[in-house]
Amino acid sequence: MIELIENPNNQCSISISLAELRGVYYGLYLTWEKKIMRLEVEVDSEVVVGFLTTGIEEIEETNPLSILVRLCHGFLRKDSIVRVSHVYRKANRLTDGLTNHAFSLLLGFHAFASVPVEVVSILREDVDGVLRSRLVPL
Repeated sequence: MIELIENPNNQCSISISLAELRGVYYGLYLTWEKKIMRLEVEVDSEVVVGFLTTGIEEIEETNPLSILVRLCHGFLRKDSIVRVSHVYRKANRLTDGLTNHAFSLLLGFHAFASVPVEVVSILREDVDGVLRSRLVPL
């Protein structure tokens, strides 16, 4: 969920980063609970990737994201191998498909035992390595 707040103090950006960080945090929490010891986290927000890879020293105490970043770092320091990387939003089609599917569900936490039918074709393309051309500014 992305909460957009119009505010001259960059609140909109903070809300998007908060949504991204919440997703990362809950993903790290679930993988730790499932005892997954090797994980690759792909995030389509360069700001969030920076928070997760650079460290919390870059975040001021007054930043509303600092607590969530610290919680994520707690999981990143545990005895597991986690690689965090940036992906372009268009390359993150499965996440977008799952997000769109979530809007058809009741509000709350949902864990799937199998891939929802609505995103099977997207997952298949991802596994098969289907490429989509995209212009990236240099």
